[in-house]
Amino acid sequence: MPDFLNQASVLSLRCFVAVVNANSFSTAARQLRMAPSSVTKHLQLLERATGAALVHRTTRRISVTDAGEAFYARCVDILEQLEGAVAGIAGEQAAGGHLRVTAPPSFASAVLAPGLPRFLEQHPGATVDLVVSSDVPDLVRERVDLAIFIGDELPTKQAQVVLAEGPQVLCASPAYLKANGTPLSLADLEQHRCLCPRFSEVAETWHLRSGKEWKSMRPNAVLLSDNGDALRSACIAGAGIGNFYRFHVAEGLAKRMLVEVLPQHPLRAKTIYAVLPHRHMIRPLVRGFTAFLREEVEGALGATAKLTSQRSGRKARTAS
Repeated sequence: MPDFLNQASVLSLRCFVAVVNANSFSTAARQLRMAPSSVTKHLQLLERATGAALVHRTTRRISVTDAGEAFYARCVDILEQLEGAVAGIAGEQAAGGHLRVTAPPSFASAVLAPGLPRFLEQHPGATVDLVVSSDVPDLVRERVDLAIFIGDELPTKQAQVVLAEGPQVLCASPAYLKANGTPLSLADLEQHRCLCPRFSEVAETWHLRSGKEWKSMRPNAVLLSDNGDALRSACIAGAGIGNFYRFHVAEGLAKRMLVEVLPQHPLRAKTIYAVLPHRHMIRPLVRGFTAFLREEVEGALGATAKLTSQRSGRKARTAS
């Protein structure tokens, strides 16, 4: 044990945790702002010190060994305890303090921004730094207290709280439908101009319910963007049929600036996560913000919200 303590470092543990979280040496290196070769050396140091292979490497992917899985859980606990000790010294256990949050553009503009004044009024000693980004950062490295992620599966092993299911909706402006006709079937939809969230270099695949089955289709994308606000503005202006989270276009639908398309073929909902840097040591201010998020999401989704208590069958690491 003394030899291991002499050889290993906190940075080595962080490198290993980052590699497991990202399932990639290169991605972990970017998150840690290190060279991939340095991350590899730290992992090799840990494997020499422990005398066990922690990950299997191939040219395309990595997989965590049984020993690596057990060691990963211990490393996370160690790093959380260190962060908690630092937080305690800095006085971050107070109900007030600074809060750094990341959220996707559509969620930030439609849900967070309108509600933040109420949160700040309820917590007069708090300050909030809102970073608009669709990515989940290395929360410990970037000193992020909470990150909002919306998707099918969370691409990280960091602690998480499921806030709600995020229903999606197809919609278009009245002017576009008047000029191009209203699609009445999935086959009709294939002939229309579509506005699509960007996934890599191609349009995101749409999954729509048809009876008891899900049908997948690649839309005829005339506009791709990773910014939901830009797509929504283009949709209102009549550029085509767009795929949006319902909370993002609720106001446009209510004011008839947008019209729902093919409501009989709903899109598959995605999940709204709150991602946290620690599973056990959560500051009171972060707990308060998580409760605030639940209320805001529930209000934004209304009767369509399916909160965590209604979920079943998903294996998720939730914060306690």
